Amino acid sequence: MGILEWVHRRETPAQRRAWELLKKAARFNFPVIPVLHRVLLEERRFRRGALRLLWNKIYEEPLFRLQCDSVGRGLLLFEEMPKIMGNLRIKVGERVKLNGKQVWISTGSGVARELEIGDDSGIGYGTELIIGESIKIGRYVMIANHVSLIGYDGHPLDPFARSRNEPPGPAGIGSITVKDYAWIGSESMIMKGVTIGRGAVVAARSVVKMSVPDLTVVSGNPAKVVWQVAPPEGW
Repeated sequence: MGILEWVHRRETPAQRRAWELLKKAARFNFPVIPVLHRVLLEERRFRRGALRLLWNKIYEEPLFRLQCDSVGRGLLLFEEMPKIMGNLRIKVGERVKLNGKQVWISTGSGVARELEIGDDSGIGYGTELIIGESIKIGRYVMIANHVSLIGYDGHPLDPFARSRNEPPGPAGIGSITVKDYAWIGSESMIMKGVTIGRGAVVAARSVVKMSVPDLTVVSGNPAKVVWQVAPPEGW
């Protein structure tokens, strides 16, 4: 039994006294010491800013490039490299920006799956790319934080088949395409077989099960068309 578990039981007088002391300690606020804490704040900013960027350039980025078929110039990792699982063939364009805590997973039978990210695109913090057949992300695409692109069901609908840990079969796997200039909002889910059109917008927390036409805004679960964007000059 750990000390915290022992205290939380509050069964004996000693445990109850310890619990009261723990509550008082939790309410205690350490005073700000201006000179000391200003130095610590600047150190933290340096460590998490310039020093973190330098570490990414000399450590994280080279290791990431080794796992890819090709990576263009100007790659920017804001934190650690994505966690890459399974047999993936990865092509990353130029000036791509990747935030931290991303997971890229190749699914299915172990056959190589394809992931492509076009020039000048950015993928947000905590995003999951679950590659069924392939995921192709175009140029100038903006994918916000905690987005999931899910090209594989993971389990079949048949409950007996699930209990036997069988794969979902051909119907449970598909490709996802996100065309140039698209924008996918935070915590959205893009399902297998979906194409997000050129310049389309997926509102935050939407679940997209059907393809989205060019220059269309969709929202909701399931996502539905809520707006049409006027084509910009030169479109």
